[in-house]
Amino acid sequence: MKRSEVKEYNGKNGKPAYIIFDNKIYDVTESKLWKDGIHMNRHKAGEDMTDFISMAPHGENLLERDNIRFVGNLEEDKQKEDKKLKYRRLYSKLHPHPIFIHFPMGILYFGAFMLLLYLFTGNVNFENASYYALIVGTVSIFPAVVTGFISWWLNYEMTMTNVFKNKIVFSSILIVISLTLVIIRSYYLPPYSMNYIVKVIYIGGYFLCIPTLSFVAYNGGKITWPS
Repeated sequence: MKRSEVKEYNGKNGKPAYIIFDNKIYDVTESKLWKDGIHMNRHKAGEDMTDFISMAPHGENLLERDNIRFVGNLEEDKQKEDKKLKYRRLYSKLHPHPIFIHFPMGILYFGAFMLLLYLFTGNVNFENASYYALIVGTVSIFPAVVTGFISWWLNYEMTMTNVFKNKIVFSSILIVISLTLVIIRSYYLPPYSMNYIVKVIYIGGYFLCIPTLSFVAYNGGKITWPS
């Protein structure tokens, strides 16, 4: 069976649902994970799932169970050369974006907690810790954003959906807020030299980073686990 023929088996209108993995064809019609030819509200039957299954947490061993049946080998046909394939496979092995995104999350959450302790205790050491965390957290945003764009380009052809739009817009907002906070806090040394208005802006902006960052992470989760 050729690739173009597999596309017809999409699980619609009573047709079986086939997928391709590693030049092999599998029937996923009876799988509870492929209801009506759709998996996780994202992947559709009839397509080549090689790259996606390689990146998925379950791996190819799932094809040996869950009522999935091997149909046959894919017939060779002329395909347009995928110039991104080697980069996509390298990315799937290294997973740079999921690695880098955890740094600003953990560091800025920690910094906000230190700032909260400072407000409750008045201990300036907590405030200093929040300042250093802000600097490191702000710097760590940039590799997370860069690898996010690389992932978007390699795996999703830079298709603009609401999820990606939210990630781009709120990541940009996070960068602006965090950079502004670093500038403000670096200008006012020591921190108690801030006047009341500046202090409110600084503290409010710091805590605003948390829901902003969380919303970016939430939309990232929607890509991995669509609802």
